[in-house]
Order: sequence, then structure tokens, then C-alpha cells
Amino acid sequence: MRVASILRILLLFSITFISIRALPIFEIPNEYDRYGHQCPLYPKYNVQCPVLCVRSYDLCPPALAPNCPSGYQYCLDGTCQKSCASSITNVCLCNDPSSPHLLPCSATQVINITHANPRELEFQTRNLCAANANIPNASAIGIWGYANGSTSDLVWAECPAAPEAAFTYREPMWIAVWVIIAFEAFLLISWRLYKYARERTFKAEKSKWSFQELSDAGINEKLSADSAETNISMEKQLTTKDIIVETSKGTQSENTSETSSLKEAERLNFRGFKKDYFGLFVFGSVVLITILFIVFLGCIVGDNYGKLHGGLLHVFLSTETSEKVFCAVWHISAAWLCIVMICRHRMQNYFRIESFPHVCPYIQVEHQQEELVFLDDGNKWISKIRNLEQRIVKSLGMNIIVETCPVHTTSSSLRYFEFQCMRYIYNTEKRRFEPYEFDLGSTNRKLRSWIDGNSTSDAVYRQELIGPNIIPVYVPSIPWAIVQEFSSFLYLYQMMCMWVWYYFNYYPMGLVQTGIILVSAFVRIFLRLRAERRIKSMAEYVTNITIHRNGVWEENISSDQLVPGDVFQIDENSQIPCDCALLSGNVVVNESALTGEAMPIRKIPLPEDNNTYEIDGSGKINTLYAGTFVSQVTPTLNYEGQQEERAYALVLRTGISSEKGMLIHKILFPSSVSFIFDEHIKLVICILLLWGAVAFALSLYMMGRGNITSWFYGVFVMSEIFSPLLPAAFTINQSVCAARLRKKKILCIDLPRINLSGKVRIFCFDKTGTLTKEGLNFFGSVAAPEFKERIQDPLQMEPLLAMGIATCHAVTKVGDQFIGNPVDIESYNSMQWELVSTTDPDHLDSLLPPLGSKNAPDSSHHIPVHVIRRCEFVHARASQSVAVLDPSTNHVHVYLKGSFERVKHLSTLESIPTNYDAVSAKYAQEGCYVLALAHRDIGELGVDVTMEEVKNMSRDDLEVDCNFIGFVLFRNMLKEDTADAIQQLKEGDVRPVMITGDTALTGIFIARQCGMISDGQTVLLGDLVQGQVVWHNVDTGDRVEDIDGLIANDPRDDHEKVIELALTGRAFEFLTTRDQMRKYLLFTRVFARMTPNNKVQCVQLHMEKGVTAMCGDGGNDCGALRAAHVGMALSEAEASMVSPFSTNNRTIMQCVELLKQGRSALATSFSNYKFLIFYGESMAFWELIQFYFTVIAPQPIWITIDGFITTTMTFAITQAQPANKLGPSRPTAKPLGIYTLASCLGVIFINFWFLVTSVVWLFQQDWFMCHEFDSSSIDSAKWWLLGDNYEAEVISLVVLFQFFNSAAIVNFGSAFRRSWWKNYVLVLFYCCFFVHTSFLILADPNPYSCIFRINCGTASVIKSLGYPYPYWKIEAYNSPFGHNVLPKWFRWELWGFVLGNCIANIIWERVIVLWLVRNWAIKANKKKSKKGRIMMKL
Repeated sequence: MRVASILRILLLFSITFISIRALPIFEIPNEYDRYGHQCPLYPKYNVQCPVLCVRSYDLCPPALAPNCPSGYQYCLDGTCQKSCASSITNVCLCNDPSSPHLLPCSATQVINITHANPRELEFQTRNLCAANANIPNASAIGIWGYANGSTSDLVWAECPAAPEAAFTYREPMWIAVWVIIAFEAFLLISWRLYKYARERTFKAEKSKWSFQELSDAGINEKLSADSAETNISMEKQLTTKDIIVETSKGTQSENTSETSSLKEAERLNFRGFKKDYFGLFVFGSVVLITILFIVFLGCIVGDNYGKLHGGLLHVFLSTETSEKVFCAVWHISAAWLCIVMICRHRMQNYFRIESFPHVCPYIQVEHQQEELVFLDDGNKWISKIRNLEQRIVKSLGMNIIVETCPVHTTSSSLRYFEFQCMRYIYNTEKRRFEPYEFDLGSTNRKLRSWIDGNSTSDAVYRQELIGPNIIPVYVPSIPWAIVQEFSSFLYLYQMMCMWVWYYFNYYPMGLVQTGIILVSAFVRIFLRLRAERRIKSMAEYVTNITIHRNGVWEENISSDQLVPGDVFQIDENSQIPCDCALLSGNVVVNESALTGEAMPIRKIPLPEDNNTYEIDGSGKINTLYAGTFVSQVTPTLNYEGQQEERAYALVLRTGISSEKGMLIHKILFPSSVSFIFDEHIKLVICILLLWGAVAFALSLYMMGRGNITSWFYGVFVMSEIFSPLLPAAFTINQSVCAARLRKKKILCIDLPRINLSGKVRIFCFDKTGTLTKEGLNFFGSVAAPEFKERIQDPLQMEPLLAMGIATCHAVTKVGDQFIGNPVDIESYNSMQWELVSTTDPDHLDSLLPPLGSKNAPDSSHHIPVHVIRRCEFVHARASQSVAVLDPSTNHVHVYLKGSFERVKHLSTLESIPTNYDAVSAKYAQEGCYVLALAHRDIGELGVDVTMEEVKNMSRDDLEVDCNFIGFVLFRNMLKEDTADAIQQLKEGDVRPVMITGDTALTGIFIARQCGMISDGQTVLLGDLVQGQVVWHNVDTGDRVEDIDGLIANDPRDDHEKVIELALTGRAFEFLTTRDQMRKYLLFTRVFARMTPNNKVQCVQLHMEKGVTAMCGDGGNDCGALRAAHVGMALSEAEASMVSPFSTNNRTIMQCVELLKQGRSALATSFSNYKFLIFYGESMAFWELIQFYFTVIAPQPIWITIDGFITTTMTFAITQAQPANKLGPSRPTAKPLGIYTLASCLGVIFINFWFLVTSVVWLFQQDWFMCHEFDSSSIDSAKWWLLGDNYEAEVISLVVLFQFFNSAAIVNFGSAFRRSWWKNYVLVLFYCCFFVHTSFLILADPNPYSCIFRINCGTASVIKSLGYPYPYWKIEAYNSPFGHNVLPKWFRWELWGFVLGNCIANIIWERVIVLWLVRNWAIKANKKKSKKGRIMMKL
């Protein structure tokens, strides 16, 4: 028998119940049985005898006489036919005309050999044929081609095999190939020399002058004034210097400033290229050659199937020749395609001539790609692989992102190009391209000086500099998107594997896997195009507007013509097309598109003062942002007291520079990120490829000792070890999970973040609208100075306090909707006062008190009060004020409302009660939003003060000397499910943190109420006082002098201490700037009074400690949502698109759902990863064992594995549902982690030994020994003929169970997914495959089994074995024994054996890995955390 030598060594460690007497090594098949006895010789029936040739027909034996029935002719091939065709040649000449003239005897002789010896079969056949023909002396018969063949009268016509047709490679086809290759090489060499000569002047010019740095990457230029390259009409070219406009409005400083756009431009490298027709021709030839390689491979494959003209192998002559040509073309085309793929972004410019950018029609923009690695674990092997990868990528220039932009020229000869939606203008002073920006002024007065707008000529110039007011979003066409998707090495690997499958007669599975790869790719393309089209529809907004130019209002002008400095009219029910400052009119806008907050906001005109204008600060109330919707427009009085006809605004920023444009830019051009899974998988791929190379070498040796056919088997093994389906499986899994999230109303725009969400350890939450309900509930007021009781009934409040609450706001009414700050609207509604129409133009609003209140105790006092002056709320002042005329007394009352800290500072000292801070803190601790109200009576109108004085009084003068009169209270109520969600997060080992803009005490109250801060915890609040962080106990009010000592004195571990910290934004900034925040970070639960930038910093600090998620609902959370590893926006506004996840179901229970889905997705990704690893390793071992015996399983078995088991199980694994609740741990993200390695190595080891043991066991069977498959006479390239034997049958049945059972065991693990049996799709498929394979093993010969060539045989042989004669058609078996029917008792034992294999794997995975090892690891981690792992307080 023929068992590998290596198996003998391995079997020393095999299962002990198998009795092994001897395992002879490298012996001839069927020579000895297992006891060392020589194998008997078996009969061979219907053996065709060779043709006997004679010098004369008379010499033919009577049994072989050339006699034919009447009407038939005897032909030269030894047969009788009605007429002998001219194509029939003399079989005795063996196609050699010079051979002796011999004539054939009858060629119809067939014999039976009772004891056929395979090694002497030809000798036996000749002797028995001679005896059967009654030729007495068989040895006297010569053999054709031997010496006795030319001297004997009788000769056996055993013609030598005709040499296979081969190419001389001088045929016309090959001459054409050589000409094409030589011509292409000539073109490439010629272009290189030509390019060098053309660029020599440019390079000499560059080196001649001192360099001017253009970017951080070090691309520098110095332009020569007298260079031939710069010989253009500069005096006709408009320069950036010429654009500066001097007008009566003041000098406009339009020189580009060092803004973020310019700093970004300095990090870019610009290289100029000119078109060259010779280069264009050579580039076309490269494209053509690339296509020809694919066509050439297709032609070879088609010829192998006889699909080209002329039939099978008509073009490439023979199997061996075709295989050699295919192998050579495959390698060359793979190398060519690799080079093309590496150079694809630079290739077109390589075939252009480089020159100075300012004179070239194409600019190559280069910038270095920076990649952020999430969950970097510091693994040294991963670091080495990453460093190696970076060196390779850097040496190939693949770390530089390259984009070529065509250069355009404006009507005034300005040269520009557009890159990432930004226009870059050539600056002749700086001699480089850079974006152009306008500065219209830094103060309110300077901005108002532009009230007349631009002239048409100025507007045209400016539009040439910055481009039209539109955010151009390029969405590739479907064909180009397909090209971009498939331009990666992964798809190249998949394509080259599939070519081998197609060529080697495995096209059914090649088509299946190609279909899966294409489906996965087109899913990615669809998701990408859908997202980009959505962004395009959001970004490219154009409407008709009215613009003030040249001193007149021009109607129906397209909004894409707006430029900074333009003044345009604001219309109701319209969308703002740019960022602008309101010059005239009151405007109510809905900013939900940018902020996510749906409450309309009132905007007022820019004041006429010299205060600094801050577009994102105090100037927000005067600023209209692109993309916001105008609900109401109210023209105002001009400075001459006349009613304006319209509301209008000054354009500040347009296109990509606007707030909306910057939002779109972040979405379109995100930073590259890499999950630690991606980093580990690179090392996995290296390991698999190394193992694949070993398997490839073994295949070359075992399947033909290195002949060309063995190369195909080697590629097969490699393609199975690193399955082409692996990336597709991940994409399909993420797509399935994204679909599940959509059903839960969670939209995902970044699929890889789904897996990342499964590793979240810290979840940061905004408070208002996130943890709590939208808006605030009015909770009453507390009157000063006694602070006796809280009064919620507006009818019972003190008149002065009630009037202040009811009037000190900016609430207006549009139709049936109230417009204004949500807090103001809530207080207005609660006070029951009514907005009525004003009767005097000096009255801004009139409000009627409710009848029965202390302000209107009866109908005689039921008259409205009038707001005659309003100072809007400004964040910088933290207050707002109004002047109210009370007609009943004709007195003017000033009310000042704001934060209790600010009002205390502005109020008179004598009006502040001694317990002011204690009372405000008390209500804040109870979760109240506390505002303070102050009042001043400035006297009787017309007596003590005039209307004009009130109107013109400065805000500071108006608000001075107010007396504090009470607190106004609001309550922020928790959402119903917030506490439950926080509890589930904590149970899921996730630390919840609050980052809010509200007060610290309110935040602490909400944190306690929702369970974020547990009972029994000591809460210390830190605030910045006189340049130092001061800590107080929020419950006792005691000051804590040494916070570090207090924390250190708690003997518990850090994550178990009973101290929780809270910080104000000022304290956070102080600690951060001094690098002290990190030591308090994981003790701090509440971050209060945080600005948007503070939120980003806070999230980034948490990201250093673990995977951090952020959840918010407003635009001020956008930065933090984008900065976090995982962002969840409780909004579907455009602003939410910066967040990977968004939902319109505004509950943080969606965050819990996201983590459940994320953990499930991550666990499922690893399940598919492990399944395909198991698949690859089982397939590799299976194939190598088959290759050793030179047997190949029948094609239906391969189709079952690759076409059904692999594909359906890969899909079924993705159908596992997430666990019902978050478990106390997270799934691993490391393919090379301890858990993954233990699982994979254990299962692979078990499967390998069961596979080896099945072979050993087979060789211990008496019925098998001496019935081995001898492939010595079989062409190994015809693999479909190598499966009709016991060896292929047994190992195939064992491995079939391994394949589908591997899918089942990776579905274990209910910590992150529901129990395995609840994956109904997988259970169904598993049962189907179990029944199918069990039937193949156990059933007697039947039509179904015979399809798979299992337990079947040639019909006559099956009948001879005692089974009924088959009524179905069976192709004759390619085996001397004619069948591979296993003994019935052995079938049951084999079935038990494969069940043992399945059970062993289940025990290893479910009991040992997921139970014993996992529980031990969890306990060990709790006692002692892993290196680098931070223990956190939940």
C-alpha cells in the first residue's frame, strides 16, 4: 500500500483504539495485505487485444482472419465496414510511412484475464491474446518499434504514443504576440527616454533656483521670470493682488489669511503636468495591453472547453501545452495587473510631461494619508507587520493619496482648479495655488458698512476667486464606481484564483463564488452611491433670490451667484443659501438641519456698534446659516424710523466655506480609520499565505512531482486556505446587521463602525434632550427675599415677579406656533398671559395678564402691558432683558433674567439675600434649571424717562442697578426609559458618563436620578475659583482641601471607590491645560457647562482609556459625535450625518440596542472568520491527503462543499440574532487573541487527527487492502476521473461532516447572540446537510448516492455484490474493481466515527473554550487585569 511516511510519525500520537501491525512506506499499491501476504490478482474483463499485423493476410490465424459479412468491406484498421473511408489509414504503419509494409488482421479480439497483474498487464495481454488466437509460440510475435518487429512475420501493432503537438513559438499567432510585447516594450522605453529629455529643462530650472516650500511634504518650486516655461502674458493675467477693492465702505482686507483652509493647502503637494500626444498614445497602449491580458486568459480557458472555433484545444494544441501557456500568461498578467494597480493614480500623469504647476493644464494633488488605528493593543508582532507594511507602502508611494485636477482659466485669465470641493487659485505673489478667502471686517460696524452690497464687476471677480455658491458633490457614474470598487488587490487575488478554477474544469463553483463576490461588491457600490447621492441632494441647493447690486434690487438671480459682500433679500418659507449676517428685519429660522434642534430661533439684525462679530459666539443671534429654513420674516424700522420694505442679509461665506459646506466636507472626506481587527487580519493573512506556500510546495511534489498540472493543484490549495469569500463574508455580515439596525430605526452610514460598537467601554451622553425629555417643564418661582415657598400657580405669584416672567422673553407667534427659546415658550405658556396685537409702533409686543391674577384681579385692571425695548439673550452675557410699560401706572419696568450667577453679579448688593447661593444650590440639587430675575423701575414714561431715551439707552445702562426679586424654576424630567437603559449599560460593563452644557448640580441630580451615580456615593464638585480648582461636597457643602489625599485614603481599588467627581467646564479647561485631567478622568461622572470644544476634548481623553461612544441630539454635539469611536445622533437632521449612527427614535435605549447589535455583529464576524479558517484548513488537509494518494473526490462532492455548504452556512451564520440584553463582557476583536487561537487551533487539530485517523483506519480493513486505487495509469490533470475509489470516498465523507459542523460550533456563545438553536436558518441548513451526508454514508446503492459516486459502482458490479440491478443510469467506474460500496457494518462504524468528530469539536468549543477557559479568564481578569487594560468604575 501507499501511505505517506509522515503519517507513520504522526500516527504514533493517534487514537489508541486502532490496532496497527505495520504501515509499509512507499510500497506499490495492492502488493501486500495488512498481514504482509501478497495480494491476490483480480480478473479483468473485456480487455481489447492489440491488432496483429502480418506481411500477408494468409498469415493471419483463422480466428483473426480478415473475413467480413456479405456487403461489408475489410478496412486497413482491421474492422469491417460498408465502405472504407479514405481517411482510414493502415493501423500497422503506426503513422510511419517508412515502416515495413504490414497488413492488419481482425481487430475485434477481446479477452478476459482471470488474474490480471497491473505491473505486467501488457505482457499478460499479449500472451493471452496469442493463446486465444491459437498462436503456438507467442514469443515469436514481434512488437512494433522493437528489433523483432521488423524481422517477424507476425507483429503486435502496439504503436508508441504520438508526441503531443507543441508550438515552435514561431507560428503566426506567437509572432503576433512577440510583436505586441516587443512593440509595447519599445513604446515604454522610448517614452521614458522622451520624457527624460522633455523634462530635463524643467528639472534643471528647478535646481537652478532656490526652492520655495509649497507644502509640509517638501515639494518646492522657484519660478523663473525669464524661463521659457513662464513665457506667458502675465501683464494680461489678473493677479490676486489686483482684486483688492477700495471703496467708501472702508478698505476690504481681501488678502488670504492664515486660516484653516490655507493651513490645509500648505499640507498639499502640487505638481503640474502637460498633455503629450505621444504619452497619450503610450498610455492607451498600456490600457489595451491590460485588456488583452484578460482576453488572452479568456481565450485559453475558452479553448480548453472547445468554445473557440475548431473544437477542444484547437488553438493551444494539447493539454500540457495549454496548461503551460496558461500558467505563464497567468503569472505575467498578475504581475502586470499588480503594477497597474499600484500605479493607477499616478499612471496617467506619468504619461504626461511635468512642468511648473502655474503653466500646466493638470495639477496632481498629493497629500499623505493618515490612518487612525482603533484599539491598538501594542502587540509586537502586529507592530512589526504594520512597520513592514508602512515601509512597503512608503517605498511604493501608496501612503500618498493622489488626485489629478484639470486646471481652468477664468475670464480674467486666473488659473484655478478644484480639489475636494474647494477652489484653489494661483497666487502670483506666493507662486503657489491656495484657496482664496475674504475678510469683510471683524466688527459689527464694519459688516454693516457693506449694506449696499457689491457691484456686478466686483461680484464677478469674487466668484472667479472662490467659485459659485454651490457645494459640488461628485457622484461617480455606475460604471466608474464599479471600476473604483474593483481596483484593489483583494479583487485581483479573487479574480486570479477564479481564472484557475475556470480553467481547471471547476467552472460551476467558479461561477458560484464569482457570483457571491460580485453580489458583495455591488452591495458596497450600492450603499456608497446611495449615501453620496443623498449627500449630493442635501448639498447642491440652488434657488432664485433678490440681490442688491449696483445700488438696485435685482430679482430672479440664481443663488449660486452669491459671493461674500453681496446683500440679498430674505424671503419667508425659503432655505438660506449661504452663511450671512442679518442687516435688517427680524427672522425666525429652523436650524434643525444643522443643529438637530427643531425649535425655531429668532434672529435679529446686526447692531450698529464696534463690538467684535463672532459668527459662532455672540454673533450667532445675528447670523443665518446655509441650509436653515426661514419660517417668518418681519421687516424692521430703519434708522430714520421708516418701515423697511424687506429683510436682507450680508453674505459672509459661500459654498464649501459655509457652515453647511464644512459639514458636507467632513462627510465626504473623512479620516481613514483602521479597526484593530483589520490590523490583526493582516498578520493572519501573512500566516495563511506562508502556510499556503508550504501547501503549494507539497502539492507540486505530490501531484506529479512538479509537472505543470501540479501547479494548478497548488493554486487550488492556496485559494482554499485563504478563501476568496472571506472579505465578502464580512461585507455581507455588516450589511445584514445594518439592515437589522434600520428595522430598529437606526441608520448607519459607516459599516465598519458596527463592529467597533461591539467594543464600547465608555458611553458619553449629553443631558438635555438625550437623558431627559425635550425642553424643560415650568416648576414655579420663589420670591425674594424670604424664599418662603415655591409657587407654581401663576395666579398666586407676586405681581412684579409674574410680570417679569411673562414678559422677559423673545417669544413670538407665527400662525399657531410659538417661536423662541424653548425655556421662554414654556414659561410664557405656564404664566397664561396672552400675546395680543400691538397698537403703537413703539410697542414690540403687548401681553394681557390672565383675569383673576394679582396683575388683573378684576376686569378694570385687565389691560395689556407693552414691551418697548428688548435685549436678546446673549451667551456671553448669560442674560436677557426687557423694558415693559405698565399702562395702569405708566411706569417703565426693566426686567433682567439670566443664570443665577450672572444676575447676582449684575444686581444691587443690598437686594441679594444672604442665603442666595444656598437656595439656588438647593433647587439645582433637586434637578431644577434655576434662572434669576431682577427688576428696576426707571420711572414714569414722559416724566422720568422718555421713549427715545429707553430706545437709545445702552444695554449696560438699561440693566444697571436692578434689584433681585426671585428665582424662576424649571424641571428637566428624565425620559421614561433612561434609568433602565443606564442600568443595562452598567450590567453590560459599560461606563456611562454625562457631558452637558447645563449646570453641574442639575447634572448631578439627573445622574443620580437615572442611576449613573449609584446610591451611597460621595459626590465632589470641582469649580474654578480665583485661578484654582476648588472642591466641595455637594451634599454637605463642605470644602475639600486635598482631593488627591481623599481619593488616596480610600483603601478600595480605583474602580471600587465610593467617590464620584463632577467638574464645571472652567475647571475642566484648567485641569486639561495643566495636564492634570487624566488622573481624575475615570473618577469624574459629570462634566457640566461644557462648550462644544470641551465636549470634543473630553471625548478624546476618554478614547485614550477605551473604546468610547458619544450620544447627543443637538448641533453642539456634532464635534464630539464625530470625534468618538462610535457616535449616535438622536436626530435625523443633516447635522447627524457626521455621526456614524443616527436615529429618529429619541431614546437612549437605542444606544443599548446599538451595543447589542454591535456585539452580535462583531461576534458573528469572528464566527464567519473562524468558519472560513476551519473551511480552509480542513480543505487543505483533505486535498493534501488526496494528492498523496493521487485521488480527487468526485465533482459533486466539491460542488456540495463550495456551492452549498460554504455559501449557505456563511449566510446562515449572519442570521444569528443579538442577545436580549447586554452581557458583562465584550467579544474579542483580535483574530490572534488567546480565545480565537484556542478555538481555531483546537478545532483544526481535532479535524486533522480525525481525517488522518480515517485514512489509517481504512488501511486496517481487510476488505480494503489489496483494493487500493492505483493512479499510475491515469492522467492526473483529469481530476474528475480520480474519485471512484475507497480513499477519496472515506476522507470525503469525514470532511463533509467537518465542514457543516464547523459552521454550527462557531454559532455557539449566547453572551452576545441568542442561543444557537434560535438561529433557525442555520439549524435548518445543518439538519439538511446532516441528513444528506448521513444518507450518503449509510444507504445502500441508490440513485441519489450514485450522483455523488458514493457507495455506488458500475451496474453489473453492483448486481454481482448482491444488490438489485440499478434501474438508473450509472457512468462506468474508473476503477479496476468497478465500485466503492462500503460494507454495511463499516458504514455504521464510519457514521459513528464522524459523529465522534462532531462531538469532539462541540465539546472543545462549547465546554472547554466557551465555558471552562472563558470562566477562568473572566475570574482571572477580575482578580488581575490584563496588561494595559484599565479597570473602570461602572
